[in-house]
Amino acid sequence: MKILITLGGTAEALDGVRFITNFSSGATGSFIADELSKKGHKVKALCSKNAKVLPELCEKLFYSDFKSLDLLIREALKEEDFSLIIHLAAVSDFSPCAIICGGREIHPGEEKKIPSDAEEMTVKLKRNFKIVSRIKDYAANNPVVAAFKLTNGATEEQSRKAAAKVEGADFVIHNDLSEHTSKERKFTFYKQGFKQKICPLKDLPEQILKSASEAINA
Repeated sequence: MKILITLGGTAEALDGVRFITNFSSGATGSFIADELSKKGHKVKALCSKNAKVLPELCEKLFYSDFKSLDLLIREALKEEDFSLIIHLAAVSDFSPCAIICGGREIHPGEEKKIPSDAEEMTVKLKRNFKIVSRIKDYAANNPVVAAFKLTNGATEEQSRKAAAKVEGADFVIHNDLSEHTSKERKFTFYKQGFKQKICPLKDLPEQILKSASEAINA
């Protein structure tokens, strides 16, 4: 099976040295990519340049921010047909569109370093679209899409509702940030907002394959 996986987190630039990012290290995505590669699948990983952990056994391409990740996905799906796409990257919901500092408006990324002597700085953000909702449109074939959804301290009902809101995925894999340090870290699979499976990290790659096969044969 040809598999495309996104991992790590986006970094939205304010200037040449500062950016807005998230906690994603790329560890879970790299584990999945390497385990699927060991099983003989052809895996391509789209990795954050800031990821602390990278897969070792598959082809890697790198992105930095929301725009470059979206472009990388579109190019990959234009060049190849993938049977399964695992969208695990932690994508920023917002990107900076303007910075007001020292009485002037600066476009994000246009200065090497914004002066730090101003009393305050205002960053304006614009909402990004959900990449996962466009993946099937980007693809020439009809791949199975597995999307990850992260919450933080959510109840079971809040987690279910969060998973149900994800559009464009055949199934959603939920996990909560509050459990990331737990040895018994669990991942919950949802389909159309209904809980399907719960599995530990070590069984995650195999369960993704099983859920993808079910989607293909449905």
